[in-house]
Amino acid sequence: MGTVRRGGPCPGSPGSPGSPAAVSPLRTRRGVFIGRVRGIELFLDPSWFLIAALVTFTLASDFFPSVVPDHTTRYYYALGLCGSLLFFLSILLHELGHSVVSQRCGIPVPRITLMFIGGLAEISREPDDARSELKIALGGPAVSLVLVGIFYGLAELLDRFDIAGPAQVFLWLSVTNLALAGFNMIPGYPLDGGRVLRAILWARSGRLRRATYITSRIGIGFAWVLIALGVSLLLMPPHPWNALVFVLIGTFLKTAAQQGYDLAIQREVLDGIQVGDVMTRAPVTIPDHLPLSRAVDEVFLLNHLVAFPVCTSEGHFCGMLRLAALKSIPRERWPYTSVAEVIAIGDSSSLRIEMRRPAAAAMRELSAPGRSILAVLDDERVVGVVTRRDLQQFVEIRNALE
Repeated sequence: MGTVRRGGPCPGSPGSPGSPAAVSPLRTRRGVFIGRVRGIELFLDPSWFLIAALVTFTLASDFFPSVVPDHTTRYYYALGLCGSLLFFLSILLHELGHSVVSQRCGIPVPRITLMFIGGLAEISREPDDARSELKIALGGPAVSLVLVGIFYGLAELLDRFDIAGPAQVFLWLSVTNLALAGFNMIPGYPLDGGRVLRAILWARSGRLRRATYITSRIGIGFAWVLIALGVSLLLMPPHPWNALVFVLIGTFLKTAAQQGYDLAIQREVLDGIQVGDVMTRAPVTIPDHLPLSRAVDEVFLLNHLVAFPVCTSEGHFCGMLRLAALKSIPRERWPYTSVAEVIAIGDSSSLRIEMRRPAAAAMRELSAPGRSILAVLDDERVVGVVTRRDLQQFVEIRNALE
């Protein structure tokens, strides 16, 4: 996971500010794969189907009957479905705005997921400087404002030809995208406005941790306001369902804001620290000629890691043997399958890092899905291993001592 989040609304009712889209450090979230744009995988989280259905129902049963009267229920649901799908397309474009700028700043974005809180663009790491942070933060709202103009223009055009239903769909989309941009520009981390404020404070002071602290406190305060608003609405009749959305959004923002500050601490503490300073030295290694059955009995069952470095007879690193790889080999073949064969199949030779590399680089590597441990090398020889937990404990201890 590189860091935290960024983003756009999902309306509880037509025109409400709704929930944030977001930019998050890499995580293992999955869903229904729907395509790929510029190398970015696009997914629908299962929760998306629920919120899309609720938005469609709200539009069809309440909003469109009031602005386009005297039509059939089927007609209203057709308008509601179009409005809902185009709205989530707007959120996807908002996230792509962040993602394209992120790619241009040299930060990969493996995937975007649409979910009940809006959208989540998952970045591989946080920006290296305030200027990149500012550019990425503004990418999403800029797209939303362009969509405001496009949808408003289409609404005006259709209205001139007296095509009232579709005109109202585009007018609603224009207003909702404006609300999306406005909501996200609230200056509380992890919203886009909080990212913008953090970039400004970071550029002026040169202190990322202090800038993150200020904006994350604003973000947590705003999150509590949303939670309190949602709870108060739930306690008052007619108990609107979108009140629960406010609670969920507030909880999401509060967690993300705190994580953002924790990651800023991590980044500051690891500054200037090398991998060799935090690694576990003299690790258990597995000879590449050893059968899997002996590797399991003599290494995995006697130690407490899910992967171990594999070395040649000369002591050179050739890969990592991971517990997950063992599961792919039938147990009856373990005595007749060497560790080297499994390494060749799994191609885990990339799970390595030089001991003189920055510890922050190891943290970025370990944030990628499926990477919980790295072999630490010095001139192709294994001198240690480093895990995500090693780095987290180092940060916790240093922060406590400070």
